Amino acid sequence: MSAISIRIPSSMDYVGRVVSIVRRAKVFVRRMEIEARDSTYHIVMDVEGPADEINWLVAKLDKLPEVLEIVKLQTAPAMAVALRERR
Repeated sequence: MSAISIRIPSSMDYVGRVVSIVRRAKVFVRRMEIEARDSTYHIVMDVEGPADEINWLVAKLDKLPEVLEIVKLQTAPAMAVALRERR
């Protein structure tokens, strides 16, 4: 799983463009959060899929003129831990 962090100016039109590109990628979006900070929106997505598709998505988003900053982070898969209660 990879995390993609994007910073764009605060316009819902720009959010729509980002979502439109994400929809075209062959990835599964596990989580997407949009937070307003000062005069920008900060978008964080956790995506799963083939590495080449994630790289395609990052490259496509990076070409948008409204993207001020984009960062791709590799995240470790979460591990579930089962605890058994003693009786």
